[in-house]
Amino acid sequence: MKLKQFLRPQDSYFSTPKAARKLLWILAWVSMVCLVCALSLFLGAAFNNEVSQLRRQMNAAMFDAQDYLYQRESLLEHISRGVTFEQRGPLVQWRQLSAPVAPHEHIYVTLGDPARQWSLSLSGRDMSEMEQKRLNLIYISPGAEPQVTRLYGSPALNAVVPTQVLEALAAPGTQKEEQQVRWLAEPSDPQSRQYLFTRVASEEDAGWLGLEMFGADIGSAFNVPEAGSFLLMDRLHRALLGTSVTPLLGQQFSGLWEHDTFSFSGPGLIPQHLALLKHLGSSDWSLIYYFDLASLLLPLWPKLAASLVLLMTGAFSVWGLSRRIDRRLIIPAQRRLEALVESERFSRTMIQTAPVALCVVRRNDAAVVLENRLAQQWLGGGEARRQWVCGWLERAFECGSDGGSDEIDTVTGKHLYLCFTPTRYKGAEVLCCAFSDISARKQTEQALAEAKRLSDAANEAKTLFLATMSHEIRTPLYGVLGTLELLGRTALDHQQSGYLRAIQRSSATLLQLISDVLDVSKIEVGQLGLELVEFSPVELTLDAVDSYAAAARAKGLQVYAICDPQMPERVLGDSSRIQQILNNLLSNAVKFTDSGRIVIRVRADVLEGRQLLVHWQVTDTGIGIPADMQDHLFDPFFQVTGHARVAGGTGLGLSICKRLADLMHGQLRVVSDVGLGSSFSLSLPLQRVDAPPGNEPRLCASLVWVHAPSRELAESLCGWINRWGARAQVVQVDQPFEQDTGSVLLDVRFNPNERTPLPAWQGCRVVVSDVGGEQPRQQDCDWHVGRYNLSGIYRAIALAQGCNSADSARQADSPSDGALGLRVLLVEDNPINQLILRDQLETLGCSVELAADGKQALGRWQDGAFDAVLTDVNMPNMNGYELTRALRQRGCRVPIVGATANAMHEENERCLAAGMDRCLLKPVDLRTLRQCLTTLPTEAHACGPSES
Repeated sequence: MKLKQFLRPQDSYFSTPKAARKLLWILAWVSMVCLVCALSLFLGAAFNNEVSQLRRQMNAAMFDAQDYLYQRESLLEHISRGVTFEQRGPLVQWRQLSAPVAPHEHIYVTLGDPARQWSLSLSGRDMSEMEQKRLNLIYISPGAEPQVTRLYGSPALNAVVPTQVLEALAAPGTQKEEQQVRWLAEPSDPQSRQYLFTRVASEEDAGWLGLEMFGADIGSAFNVPEAGSFLLMDRLHRALLGTSVTPLLGQQFSGLWEHDTFSFSGPGLIPQHLALLKHLGSSDWSLIYYFDLASLLLPLWPKLAASLVLLMTGAFSVWGLSRRIDRRLIIPAQRRLEALVESERFSRTMIQTAPVALCVVRRNDAAVVLENRLAQQWLGGGEARRQWVCGWLERAFECGSDGGSDEIDTVTGKHLYLCFTPTRYKGAEVLCCAFSDISARKQTEQALAEAKRLSDAANEAKTLFLATMSHEIRTPLYGVLGTLELLGRTALDHQQSGYLRAIQRSSATLLQLISDVLDVSKIEVGQLGLELVEFSPVELTLDAVDSYAAAARAKGLQVYAICDPQMPERVLGDSSRIQQILNNLLSNAVKFTDSGRIVIRVRADVLEGRQLLVHWQVTDTGIGIPADMQDHLFDPFFQVTGHARVAGGTGLGLSICKRLADLMHGQLRVVSDVGLGSSFSLSLPLQRVDAPPGNEPRLCASLVWVHAPSRELAESLCGWINRWGARAQVVQVDQPFEQDTGSVLLDVRFNPNERTPLPAWQGCRVVVSDVGGEQPRQQDCDWHVGRYNLSGIYRAIALAQGCNSADSARQADSPSDGALGLRVLLVEDNPINQLILRDQLETLGCSVELAADGKQALGRWQDGAFDAVLTDVNMPNMNGYELTRALRQRGCRVPIVGATANAMHEENERCLAAGMDRCLLKPVDLRTLRQCLTTLPTEAHACGPSES
């Protein structure tokens, strides 16, 4: 228990970066020690390997040296066995032994005084062996004055045996020493001679028989460089023979004298030699082979140097790695720990001083493990708080690790907004919660909700009012416009035609005003939707220009369109809304331009896949817009100062255009300067529709000369002619040209009354002017066609080239507005609208059966009697929806077209849901009515009615 109490405060210390730094340096030192130990073991192993190799070489040399001496000792013992006391053969004096003796022949040599009767038997083999080994055989007589007799061998350089040797032989010894071979030498002259002596006979003193060896022979036999230096010593540690004998050399090996050994030797603590000592046979001599320590370490210096380099490299690496770990990990960890401690203290302070209630709730028991003062005040306490906490705790954990939010009502009566996130705290799953008091916001939201409800009700009432007013105004306006259109088809004088055009313009302005106000209302309530259809952007652009060409000509303006020849034939988009934007931009250009020209350009940029970015640009040379007013140009009801008097508009057109462009994910921009004109650019992303193969018009590959008042317009027409397969070239009035056979001149005229350009032209012309129609019209050798119809220009060039047949020419000349020949059941409750619709249908060549309401129409319906039904939507007794359902239930398969003055989007959806095929918006002109009837299917709805 005391140990646990002692270790508890230590645990926090060991978990700090300081303890990690100490452990790091301990690990570094341990690594260094391990590295030193490893290198020491490596060097020790290398040193032991070197010592082992040297020991093997020294043992081999020692064995050879011992064998060398043992052979001579054995030879002496063998010769000594031939000593006899009595004469056994003819005696020979030692001076006579120079003659050769056969190997198996024996001779007898007198030993000393012949009176003593000692002789030596020598064989020829013994003498031959002594000669091979360069040994001299001597005999030393006993007595106070011993006599030396040389029995065999070469004369010695110094024939006198050293006195010290004689004294050593004369000195008394033990019986054991007397029986052994004695090894003697003169230490004062260790390089001269060495001797081996043995007793002649042990019974009485009969002298010594010995072998004399030369020091040079022993030195050459003992000197093996691979085994190191050698040293031969006697029992008194005197050097007898060696590689290099120095004073006191033998004393350095005195510590090895007791036993045969292999070890280091030296007088001090640091050994100087590695020596191998062996005692030689029965003698008291010892042979030593030794190496100096410096020469021993010399082969190890590469490994020693490599080990030192490795040690230094390892030391620096460990030191550098430790420093890097300390700098990159431990020091930042220590700083983070200090910052974490400060952050925790700061967080606790912030939690306590935060203006929101913060608490941490444990999941398993719903206990609050951490909270601030506001949490205690707002959440209350006791069992009631515990109950509602348990209610949303599990729901919060079901939301996952991302957390969530909720609104709760506390027992204290407050409305709190809760943000929670599951996490872990002190080893348990907890929920971190933040509460903010939204009681005041709840009251505000309730007030805003009530205000929104009132606003929506007012907006709905306004929309209903606008729809109702639009319906009520459009109904009589239809009577006005329809009557005016029918009146325009009658014979009128010039003054009446002027009055009629004035009334039509005023009525069209009133209709446009009603449409703009209703479009603004639709946009505000989000009811303005898009209807994606396939259309030609080139035809749409030219139709828009054609609609305002007459107004532009009335003001003396030049108006034309520049269409990129690379434009695709068909695209997918809301053509009606795009045409609405272009009409508004062209209308403003005509209004605010008094002289000059109006040009509309269209081109397309290819995006990814089938996506296109189509650009329209409407440019004029009008009065321009000041820079400070351009930012508010697209605001509702905004009018440029001074322009309202000129144009008399409401300020809704550009606002609607901007909102329509945003609705179609496009952009509408303006560039303008006062006095220089304006340029409006519309960019819309549309989808290209691939045209069926083989539908591309083709012309003959002959030359077509193009003349136009505008160079840009002429180049654009050249691009289209080249696209159709011909070869086009721009020509000027003062430009000389060569007329080829089959070439055609395309003459574009802004003023049809201007004189004919290029009067020297002798071939066919295609005259393009405002008075030309949609279909080419031939006049003499010239073909006349309208300026705003590319297909008409193509057909006119083809006719002028002679590529089309006569049947095609007649078909081109045939009118496209023939009688429809349809039998139509007309259902309309308004007498004026009855009259107008009946006259319009009859004008289109239809036979009409009139009914005042749905019940009357249902009574007059017969299968096969009618080709189409045209009915008003809002009628008494039975409206158009009920009539359509009733007809479909009776098996009616003919097309049913609804007509309504309600311009709301849901009105069209209700008509289609009731079973109608089309829905026309009043007022309806002849062109729209013709287009609707000609595009109706022959049979509609093969199945039963659709329920609404």
